[in-house]
Amino acid sequence: MRPWLKVVLALSLALNLIVVGIGAGAAWRFHGSGHKMEGPPMLSRFIFKDMGGREVHRLVLKQAGETGNVRNRRRAEMEQTIALIRAETLDVTAVRAIVEAHIVENNDLMRTVAEAWQQRLEGLSLRERSKLADRMQHRLDHPPKRH
Repeated sequence: MRPWLKVVLALSLALNLIVVGIGAGAAWRFHGSGHKMEGPPMLSRFIFKDMGGREVHRLVLKQAGETGNVRNRRRAEMEQTIALIRAETLDVTAVRAIVEAHIVENNDLMRTVAEAWQQRLEGLSLRERSKLADRMQHRLDHPPKRH
């Protein structure tokens, strides 16, 4: 058997075991009736929704201006990763570097949006902050339903 085929089969087996594990874990977690299926509210999700799509889009474009076109960079990441996966020998270090760069960029965007939200908070009156806190409390007490 060719060495690259062994790697592909091992990766396939690992992915299959992950999928089976996720399915079994979900079945175990949500078995029975009356179980709340909603997860805990996420502050970052609330911040993104509170900022609004246009403002987040503006921040994405601002960040893209600093580092180049986001869409082209994402496509290049995928193409590089695909090429590495298809190579005869898997270069795990190169794959890890691409994934790490992707994580850092996403983290930078999250930080940019959070900082903009915090700056917006500074300009709110006590009454506006109270309304925001009420919306956050409502989201905490009544999480959105998952379909």
